[in-house]
Amino acid sequence: MGMASFKDKQPQGLRLLYATELTERIAFYTLQTLLILYMSEGLNLSDDRAYLLFGAYSALLYLTAVVGGYLADRFLGFQKAILFGGWLFVLSYLLLVIPDQHFFYLGLSVNIVANGLFKPNVTSILGELYEGPEDPRRDAGYTLFYMGINIGSLLPPLFLGGLILWFNWQGGFSLAVLAMLVAMWIFLKGRGQLKGAGGIPLASLYHHRGKKRVFLILFFSVITLVIFFLYLLLHFAAEVDLFVGVVSILFILMVLYLVFKEKGRERVRMGAALLLTIISTAFWTFYAQQPTSLVLFAKRNMRKELLGIPLDAEATLFFSPFFIILFCPLLSKLWLYLQHRRRDWSTPIKFAFGILLMALGFLILGIGTRFFGKEALLSPWWMIFCFAFQALGEVLLSPIGLSMITALSPHAHIGLMMGVWFLAQASAFALGGKLATFSTVLPRFTLEESLAVYSRAFLLFFWICFFFAVVAFLLAPLLNRMIHPKKTAL
Repeated sequence: MGMASFKDKQPQGLRLLYATELTERIAFYTLQTLLILYMSEGLNLSDDRAYLLFGAYSALLYLTAVVGGYLADRFLGFQKAILFGGWLFVLSYLLLVIPDQHFFYLGLSVNIVANGLFKPNVTSILGELYEGPEDPRRDAGYTLFYMGINIGSLLPPLFLGGLILWFNWQGGFSLAVLAMLVAMWIFLKGRGQLKGAGGIPLASLYHHRGKKRVFLILFFSVITLVIFFLYLLLHFAAEVDLFVGVVSILFILMVLYLVFKEKGRERVRMGAALLLTIISTAFWTFYAQQPTSLVLFAKRNMRKELLGIPLDAEATLFFSPFFIILFCPLLSKLWLYLQHRRRDWSTPIKFAFGILLMALGFLILGIGTRFFGKEALLSPWWMIFCFAFQALGEVLLSPIGLSMITALSPHAHIGLMMGVWFLAQASAFALGGKLATFSTVLPRFTLEESLAVYSRAFLLFFWICFFFAVVAFLLAPLLNRMIHPKKTAL
């Protein structure tokens, strides 16, 4: 879809947010692509340790999004939060360039805080650009925005293997620094296109000169303490899921309190948003296998050639965003077409199909590893088909979920609810790290033994994910009634 389509059919600010998120995601997915391999080969961590640390980092990454959304709602505004988070991102990647394990943990800690301030608030600003929750452009716009995210994630896997070969691991981290600086330049230059969307809340202390300085000193002091706490917590990766679980329960209780404070239609719709967010956790738990167990599987048991072209493990992470970019404009047009003809799929049905497609991706790999592994090596085509199914599932769930949060949440709680959406991913990545340990391969294993481990793991992942897909389909009618309650609803 050309840029003219942005202007004709979507708010002007979408272009700015699209470009900002695209370049920020190049930086972020540079780190995501490198991380499991760097821990396994650069830091010489065992599979179990690497999986748990990756799960802990990813869980905390999304957990901070809840706090970032709340701070933006109440004090900073979405734009200020993005600026603070963006500069912290730059700092985090600079720390990771330093070849030292202490700086590695510190860089991850700063990165976690940066993501909490940046990620949910770019998405929340986009929701403010539309004309109310029933704006027919909303799902299509979020799908296009999601395509920008995946263009950003598509690029790093293509050349990171060669970059590491020539410039070592630090060359990859340096690329992340450069990409993030470009993202900040784009956002700062184009902020005028937002026309005040995401500004500082009227009741914020930021508007009071006497209190602004105290607030900022307090804010950055707390940020420093949180970074130090996260640095310590990452050294106890196995215990992070307990921490995330406790925090998740506390936030869900807080959101339930806010739900019951609302009245009538808003209460029911906010409850639907919370339930759909919980359902999405099943999808993200299995999605967490892509940069972890699937990358190490590709490193060990995948043929390193596709159509005569060398294909390393890092490059396999190219395929999921490639298919997402392929599917996004098609589904964006499909949703608009169906919306105009009043035949659009409901959000709960889209979620259920998304989880089902994730399950089918693992079934494909399970069959391939069980019956078609020649010399204990599997053709990369099996991974490509797996990623195609899972990418279609992601397009059905993730951008629609982002749109759903902004559509169903009361305006005063959009940032917080967007944070809760990412909190679901925090819980999922903590669970995903544990789930990945079912595919742990010991150093003494032969290729045949490692292939057998992965085969059992992928089929297990299929059956568990398929169960959650069935549950999602069964809950769809109830959720549809909650999303479109009668005017007499409590």
